[in-house]
Amino acid sequence: MPLAALVCAIGAGASAPEAEPVDTVRLALVDHGGLAAGRCFSAGFLDLLAYETTIRVSRELDRVALSDVRLFEYPLAILTGEGEVRLNDLERAMLARYLRSGGTMIVSAGCSNPLWAQSMRRELAEALPGATLAPVPREHPVFHAVFEVADLVTTKGRPGTLLGVWVGGRLALVYSPEGLNDTASAGGSCCCCGGDEIRQARFLNANLVAVALTR
Repeated sequence: MPLAALVCAIGAGASAPEAEPVDTVRLALVDHGGLAAGRCFSAGFLDLLAYETTIRVSRELDRVALSDVRLFEYPLAILTGEGEVRLNDLERAMLARYLRSGGTMIVSAGCSNPLWAQSMRRELAEALPGATLAPVPREHPVFHAVFEVADLVTTKGRPGTLLGVWVGGRLALVYSPEGLNDTASAGGSCCCCGGDEIRQARFLNANLVAVALTR
């Protein structure tokens, strides 16, 4: 399906209905490695999609285990957390199968947690032998599909990192050691003390959803 068929002009004012239509797309927040997924991953990018596009997407994220076959019902899944993580063999196999079957995954260190980022990078190498995490080129639709993201800058003003894994020529996974969590918009008791997340996270996440739904 062409991207233009899903995305309307910015500012058109599309709003989410009170009851979700049966064709509403739902996205997954994934429990993994014996850890619950990061509790502070902001769903603000879903609000952006609801208000600024014609994409019908739920405003809430469903929690799903990486080992659960229900994962394949979701076109996009989010892996985020803090601390040392180690996937089991089934989880590694499911991750690889999910990406190879057409799924898109956001891999985002919670609050820029370096231990999670480093250990998850190791797990990706084990789950996807031979795959390479490479910088996502700025001409890729992830920077332009709905919202223009000119630069990657962290909350502390440093250059941000966005790496990807391509499967069959398709950007199937994006990885950020700083994090695409947008904790400042998560509300409640969420805090990212010491974190240095990418400022443009919600716009990048919205673009990723649009790209994932057109592949």
